[in-house]
Amino acid sequence: MPKFTRSGKIPLLPPMMPPPTDRRHWPSISLAQMGLVVGAAIAIGGCANHRAATQATPPDTVATANDEAARNPLAGKFKTIFQLVSTTRQPNHDAMLSAAPSAQESPNSTTRWFDAPGSIDSGMIEIPPELPEPDAAAATQYAPAMLEQFGEPMAVDPGTLPSLRPRTASSAPDRFVDLTEQEMLTLALNNSPVLRPLGIRVLDNPAAVTTVYDSAIAATDPFFGPSAALAEFDTRLSARLNSQNNDRVFNNSTLGGDVQELTQDASTLTTGIQKRWTSGGTFDFNTTHGYDNNNRAGNIFRNYWETEYEAGVRQPLLQGAGRTFNLIAGPNARPGFNFSNGILIARLNNRVTDAEFDIELRQFAENLYAVYWDLKRQYRNYESVLEAEQLAYRTWQSVLAKSRAKVGGGEANKEAQARAKYYSYRRQAQVALGGDGSQDGLYVIERRLRMLIGLPIVDDELLRPIDPTVSAPITFDYDALVTRAMTHRTELMAQSLRVQKQEMQLIAAKNFLLPQLDLIGRYRLRGFGDDLTGNGGRFASAYKDFFSGDHQEFEFGVEMGVTAGRRQAHAAVRNASMQIRRQRSILTEQQRSVRHQVSDAYAAVESSYAAMESSVAQAEASRTRLKSSEALFEADQIQIEFLLDAQEELLRAETQLASDQSRYAMSLVEINASTGSLLDDLGIHTYRDDCQTNPTFLTTDMPDAVANPIPFD
Repeated sequence: MPKFTRSGKIPLLPPMMPPPTDRRHWPSISLAQMGLVVGAAIAIGGCANHRAATQATPPDTVATANDEAARNPLAGKFKTIFQLVSTTRQPNHDAMLSAAPSAQESPNSTTRWFDAPGSIDSGMIEIPPELPEPDAAAATQYAPAMLEQFGEPMAVDPGTLPSLRPRTASSAPDRFVDLTEQEMLTLALNNSPVLRPLGIRVLDNPAAVTTVYDSAIAATDPFFGPSAALAEFDTRLSARLNSQNNDRVFNNSTLGGDVQELTQDASTLTTGIQKRWTSGGTFDFNTTHGYDNNNRAGNIFRNYWETEYEAGVRQPLLQGAGRTFNLIAGPNARPGFNFSNGILIARLNNRVTDAEFDIELRQFAENLYAVYWDLKRQYRNYESVLEAEQLAYRTWQSVLAKSRAKVGGGEANKEAQARAKYYSYRRQAQVALGGDGSQDGLYVIERRLRMLIGLPIVDDELLRPIDPTVSAPITFDYDALVTRAMTHRTELMAQSLRVQKQEMQLIAAKNFLLPQLDLIGRYRLRGFGDDLTGNGGRFASAYKDFFSGDHQEFEFGVEMGVTAGRRQAHAAVRNASMQIRRQRSILTEQQRSVRHQVSDAYAAVESSYAAMESSVAQAEASRTRLKSSEALFEADQIQIEFLLDAQEELLRAETQLASDQSRYAMSLVEINASTGSLLDDLGIHTYRDDCQTNPTFLTTDMPDAVANPIPFD
């Protein structure tokens, strides 16, 4: 059975088999270089906060490939985007074909093998080491043209750039880059400022897309975020300076202060500070300094200064009173507005946003594994079809030889039957690569995996999963799974926060049923004098008179107000009560759904393993039957139909085995996802700063540069 190997070797047909080929395989590269981050060659600008601002690299700073390799150890394994552009080379198939030891071709075949007589390793040939590996110097060949920023681009001859196109069923897979689960997660988390779960169409519905910036956007909302809620309790300073000159004639001198023509110069400086407490009270402190120079006849001084210091307080006693209410509803709250400006409500909303991001991140990781194991299954399917095509071709050639020799077993109908079966398998090989509308081919799934992990969609190397599927039976404690799901599922946590939010809103809504009763108080101290400062008699200085304390004033009282019927307040309480019932009902239903998902995942593990065991036994029996049928057919003891049927049965068994193995591996991922512990089990953690949420993939052997990834621009 042909196998894709990691040793740099390619599979061959047995020497007696005319190999249907038209070009030579390229070696599989287990440590090939792939683009880790499309923009990894550009240094990342820091976030606009006080920490990152001092360490930020200008966003237009260009980093070389060597700098990137020094920052990220994985850069040596995966090519940057500039290496993809500059070092990708298309093989000269004609030259390679002529250099092969012997190459034969079956008509119109898309499956390629090589016959290497005398080669070692049972039909495997070693790729000559003369093929050069891409080096770091070549990686920068076209980088200047790609990195020319906002100026005139450098002239590059289009003929020197490689032409990459999506692979189709007409081309066989030849070059591979091996991909482990850890590498897949690392690439995906470093290349995904936008999470790409399957089912979300970023072109059709961009508003539904989740990004690493969503939590920071919610936290910095200037109207409903926590900072906006806290801003309502910030201290406010105010100041005002006015100056005026008046020259006015009065018809009645009494109105002018015993003067017929009033001339006046006046200035006023007012300053103040206002503070709102979380208990609902407000405090203000104001100062006034006034200067007045006029010609009124009754003045003690033609010009004088007046100083005034005033402090006031207002404290609600019923409606709007209390720390709990003000932290929930915020100041100036009104019933029926859901209290969007409360600190506690804003923080709960932000926690819900964080939980929603974690849900999408878990779904993203689950989708990654689904596509990873699906691609693994498709590779095995393709290998099985290649083997079936090889066997059918051999059978066809055997019958054709008998037909030409005019011996029994070479009848025209048998030759046509064998030939039809060969072309049927040839079509299946094409479908296994490119799909046929009803199923996705290997190339389609490989491009899907590239899209999910953020790599260039088109490349000359195919991603190839190399982690083995799990074959050992794994059992779980069902009750422990359910208990863990009830405490770890992020959906339940988010819904519990929504219930808590509605309970807080009900508490605030009930406060509006109370009448308004405010306690008010005010104290004032004045000073008057001919000058602002100075020495002399009683009114020689305004400040001296002020500090004498002779002019003190105060005010104390209560204010009350109530709305008859309080219809709006009662409606707000009823609405908040119904909202609580609704959210609690949703939480109960979510718990039932989680239990259902855990039950399905638990049963899927048991069922998929049992099916996999049966598929293994079926594949072994089918291979034994095929071996026996080939011997009987060579001895002319059975008809060709039995041999072709044995080949078909082996293909079905191998295909089913690959599907069951991928299903069992995926069931283990799904059972962890159903309990809400998938991210923790995989070592995926998130930390949040002022700019974005940073998901990281951490393992015990992970390099520091990967454990501490570079933030997105």
